[in-house]
Amino acid sequence: MKTLTCMILSCLLLLAPVSSFADETEYVELETRYSKLHESYIVHDDFTVERITEIQMKALTESSAMDIKEQHFSHSTSIEELEVLEAYTLKAGGKRISVPKGNYQITVNKGNGDGGPIFSDRTRVTIVFPDVEKNDSVYMKLKSTEKEPMFPNHFSVSHYFWSQNAYDDVKINFDLPKALTFKHQVRDMKEKVSVNKGRKLITLTYKNVRPIKIKRDDFGVWDESKEAGFAFSTFKDYAEIAKAYAERAMPKAIPTVRVEKLAHEIVSQEKNKKQQARLLYDWVATNISYAGNCIGVGAVVPHDTDFILDNRMGDCKDHATLLQALYTSVNIESTQALINSDNSYVLPEIPSVAAVDHVINYIPEWDKFVDATNDSMPFDRLSLSLSDKPVILMDHHVDGKKTPATQFGDDYQEIDSTMKIQPDGSVVGSARLTLKGRPAIDARRGWRHVTQEQQDRWLESVFSSRSKIGSATMQKDDPLPLLSEYSYSVEFNRPEFISPRGVGAFYIGPLLNASMSLYSILDYSNEEIEGYDVACGNGSTIERLVYEFPEGVKILGKPDNFEIEENYIHYKATYELANNRLNVVRQADDRTPGNICSAELINSQRKTLMKISENLKMQLVYQHMK
Repeated sequence: MKTLTCMILSCLLLLAPVSSFADETEYVELETRYSKLHESYIVHDDFTVERITEIQMKALTESSAMDIKEQHFSHSTSIEELEVLEAYTLKAGGKRISVPKGNYQITVNKGNGDGGPIFSDRTRVTIVFPDVEKNDSVYMKLKSTEKEPMFPNHFSVSHYFWSQNAYDDVKINFDLPKALTFKHQVRDMKEKVSVNKGRKLITLTYKNVRPIKIKRDDFGVWDESKEAGFAFSTFKDYAEIAKAYAERAMPKAIPTVRVEKLAHEIVSQEKNKKQQARLLYDWVATNISYAGNCIGVGAVVPHDTDFILDNRMGDCKDHATLLQALYTSVNIESTQALINSDNSYVLPEIPSVAAVDHVINYIPEWDKFVDATNDSMPFDRLSLSLSDKPVILMDHHVDGKKTPATQFGDDYQEIDSTMKIQPDGSVVGSARLTLKGRPAIDARRGWRHVTQEQQDRWLESVFSSRSKIGSATMQKDDPLPLLSEYSYSVEFNRPEFISPRGVGAFYIGPLLNASMSLYSILDYSNEEIEGYDVACGNGSTIERLVYEFPEGVKILGKPDNFEIEENYIHYKATYELANNRLNVVRQADDRTPGNICSAELINSQRKTLMKISENLKMQLVYQHMK
C-alpha cells in the first residue's frame, strides 16, 4: 500500500561519509539530490484520489548517473491509471532531451484471456532517460488516477523525508472537500491552509539542502515520526481502521461446509482444545504456501476460503482468514490482528493504514498470537520481527495491545562435547546439541529439506582440515514437525586439529555449533551508539567441553576462571585441568527485558561484553615433550 511517492523514493541515494569542516559538522557526501519534488493530492467526494507528481533528480557522480537513468513505477491496473505526462533529461548546460517513445518498457501482469490474474494485476512502467552523465538531471511528471479507494469512504497517506537525502524544493499540495473530517500531522515542514470554492487547500514545503551526517548503522528500530514529513487520515483512530478492514475480511472467515468438514478431519479424535488449535495451525502453516495478493483491493481483502483450499496457497490475509474459519468450526474463538512485520515498534499518532503490513491470528482464551503464514514457526512462538509490537485487533480492539516480548528461557542452546586429541594431532570425539526456541526453529528450518548427500558433504567440510579429509556421522531429530525443541549429535574424526610437534595453542570452543553460539550471544558493536534504540533479545547458552590429551603433551597454560554479572548479563567460565584432561564449562545468560533496547543499555552491555571477550580470547597452550 505504498504511495507513488514512496515507490519513487525507494530508488534513492548511496551515501558515504565526508571529511569534516572547520566547524566539525560532518555532512553527507551526496550521490544524488532532489532538485524538485512536488506532489499534489486531489481527494474527490467519493474518496478516490488524483495525484500529480513532479520529480527532478540530479546525478552528482558518474555512478549515480547510471543509477538514475532508469526509473520504475507501478500501479494496480484494476483500480488505478498511471500516465507519464512528461519526461526528459536536463543536461548540465540547460539542454532538454525528451524521452523518446521507444525508451519506455511497460510490463502488465494479467491472466489468461479474460480469466484475470491470480497473483497480481500490477503494471510496471520503466522510463529510460537518454544521455545521462554526471551533473545532469532527470525530470518526470506523472498522473495517477484512482478508480476505487482502497478503503471505502476513507483516505490515508503518510510520508517522511529522510534526513540523509538532499531536497532543494519539496512542495506537497492537498486539495480536499471542505467538509472532509480528517486528522493530520506535519513535521518540520511549513504549512499553509486556505479555502477556495468549497475546497480546503493545504500546502506543505520543505528543504534540506545540505544534509548533516548521522552516526547510525543500525536501523532495526525505526520511528518515522522523528523525521520530517506528514500524515493525513480520515480514520479517527485505529479501531476505525480495524472496522474498515473487518467489514470486507471477516465475512470471508465464516466457515463453509467444506471448511467445517476439513477442521474435524484435522482434529480427528483430539479432545484437548489447545491441542486442536495447534493441529489446525500446523495444517495451515504447512499446507498453504505463500503467494501474494496484489490485485486491486485484494491488497486488503482476503480470498474466499474455497480459493485458498483449491490452490493450497495465499498471502498473510488468506492464511489468517482460513485459520480463523477452521477455529470457528471447532468452537475456538479467534480474531485477526494487523501488525507491522518490519522495523516499526510503534503505531503513529495519526491512524495510518501504512503502519501495518501483515495479518496474524489472536486467540483470546489463551491471550495468544499465532502466525500461520510462517511455515517454520511453531504454534507456541512468534518470530522476533513480530515480538513486542502493537497490534490492531479486528474484534474488541484495545489501544496499547501488543504481542509478547521474548522472555528469558524461551531461547536456549546447550552443547556437550568430548574431544580426544591423538598423538598425530588429530581429534576424535562427539558433540550433542540440545536446542530450544529460536535456535531449535532455525535448526529445524535448516535441516528440513537437506538430503543425505548434502548432509554428508556438509559434515565432511566441517571436520576436514585444509589438507586432509575428515569424517563424521550424525543423528538428529526429525526436523519436519513444527516444534520449538530440537537436538542432534555427531561423532567425528578431524585431522590436524593441533600441531603434532613443538609448542602450539588453540582457542577453546566446540567444533560444531548452532545459531545461538556463545560468541553470537556475546557479540557487541565496534562503537558506542547514541540517540536511537535498537532491536534486542535474550537467551542462554552453555558449553560443556572435555579435552583429553595424549601422553607426551604438556599443558603450559589455560584460560583463567572468570565470572561477571551486570547489565542483565551473567557469564561464568571454569577451566579445570587434571591428568591431561581439561574440563570446560562456560555459560552465558542474557536476561535483557523486552525487544527494544536503549542506547544507554546497549552501551553498558557493550562494556560488559568487552570484559567477557578478554576471557574468550585466552588460548590453551601446549607442548609436545618428545
